[in-house]
Amino acid sequence: MYPYGPPPGPPPRIDSGQLRPRRRWFVVAGVMAAVCVGIGIVSFVLTLSSTADSVDDDRAFPSGQSVTLRFGPDDHAAIYVRSPSVARAHCKVVSGPAGSAPRVTVPDSTFTVTKGSAEWERAFVLKSDTDADYRVKCDDPGGVLTFAPGDDADLASFVGGIVVTVVVPLLGLLAGSGIAIIVGVRRGRHRRWLEAQAYYGHRDAPPRTDGSGSG
Repeated sequence: MYPYGPPPGPPPRIDSGQLRPRRRWFVVAGVMAAVCVGIGIVSFVLTLSSTADSVDDDRAFPSGQSVTLRFGPDDHAAIYVRSPSVARAHCKVVSGPAGSAPRVTVPDSTFTVTKGSAEWERAFVLKSDTDADYRVKCDDPGGVLTFAPGDDADLASFVGGIVVTVVVPLLGLLAGSGIAIIVGVRRGRHRRWLEAQAYYGHRDAPPRTDGSGSG
């Protein structure tokens, strides 16, 4: 005989379908993380592709020759030089419409694009107040450099793409992990609550000890 009633039995079995929040929230967390990682991968690919396409190496030309480019006040034309040296490169506009004022300037920051085994460094930015075709001639003292036209790479867009590539997947993983942890904790608490309800609701009451019942 047990003076305080029989020992407790095993905890009642709880159907997982009864637990709240539902398991679908684990799926939501996983999908959220996967979507954010996918966005990061797509952003990385697009950023690299856009950067590589900024150099038109199919129109590359040697030192001393020229290339015809169309640009205006809203365009972002540039001249790239194949590495390793751009220090003594020189470019100028040799023809264009009368009255136009094309400008060849050196960018404030360096930007290098890798295409295949070649590295191209942005050396000059081209601007004009008139949208027209211009012939641009480039050379260097040694006559050894190779030039190529292209777009003036937007450094801010490139950095923004890299930020999206890193930050969005990280936030997605953190959010998905946070949701999964919260759901797991709350389901565990709900399971214990259901077990307590089932256990105390079905076990025999302990024998009374106030003299009105047998011990």
